[in-house]
Amino acid sequence: MTSCEKLREVIRQGRRLVVFLHDHPDPDALAAGWLLQRIGEKLEVPSRIVYGGQIGRAENETMVRLLRIPARPLREKMRFFKSDRYAVVDTQPGSGNNLFPHKRMRCHIVIDHHPRRSAFEADFVEVQPEQGSTTTMLLELFQQFGFELDADLATAVAYAIISETQDLGRETTASDRRALHSVLPLVRLQVLGRIRHPVHDREYYRTVARAMREVLVAKNTCVCHIGEVHQPGMAAELADFLIPMERVTWCLVTGYYLGTMVVSIRTTHEKAHSDRIISSILRGLGKGGGHHMIAGGAVPCASLDDYRQKAEQITDRFLKRLSRRAPERLHPLLQ
Repeated sequence: MTSCEKLREVIRQGRRLVVFLHDHPDPDALAAGWLLQRIGEKLEVPSRIVYGGQIGRAENETMVRLLRIPARPLREKMRFFKSDRYAVVDTQPGSGNNLFPHKRMRCHIVIDHHPRRSAFEADFVEVQPEQGSTTTMLLELFQQFGFELDADLATAVAYAIISETQDLGRETTASDRRALHSVLPLVRLQVLGRIRHPVHDREYYRTVARAMREVLVAKNTCVCHIGEVHQPGMAAELADFLIPMERVTWCLVTGYYLGTMVVSIRTTHEKAHSDRIISSILRGLGKGGGHHMIAGGAVPCASLDDYRQKAEQITDRFLKRLSRRAPERLHPLLQ
């Protein structure tokens, strides 16, 4: 039985398909989830996309709004039915960054490009950490069904791959390149441009200005603990902004959002293990995961003071983890 046939069988065994994304979904999760939701709809199974948290980055919010992606925040306790099919996309059951109740409900479909992180059972599992994006994996399944993309879905797919692979420059495979090239003729280029260059509110610029005063650098390392942020995606956004800095090969950024420290790591080393680094520095404090060049995590914090104390602890662990000798000494970027 092919993957396409197996997925068809699993979806059609239920009356409804519920697709769970990770909390604060990024473009890869949104596009991949939309592809699976469309597969369900085309198989005549009513389907919905849900996520915890919020869509924070301006690019992601603009993407959802302009393309009318039917993803909804899970604000109320959801009713679970045995006849439903549950999918987890761009994350995995029990990973700690999604609201799927893995301890009391069975997940039927798991599709992800992150390394397998825990033991779970599902009827259909596609976990391919060698892939650059989960969207690429879902697009291949979508095309195997013989379904056709419309312009909005094609634009979502294109932006997801562009965003996740940094314009095909980060952890990219031949499959990602083929996927992007296959959808480009259908992409709404003006809309794609508006998504990539969104309007930012003034709080965004205030946060960036405050963050720049907190940036610490060493010979090859950059660290920034922003403090309070207006949306959790700011840590990842600033990490993406800082990692291209001259001579910087590793970057750690954190922010404090509603009782949680949001952590992001970036590196320029293609064969590094950011996922191992973040798991190491967050051990006993929180959870994290990722890929070779990009990783993220979260740490519960009782207060802003607690955040600052844990930020210092994480910085020490980060510098020691990267150094084979004496850790690098940090100094302010802005003197």
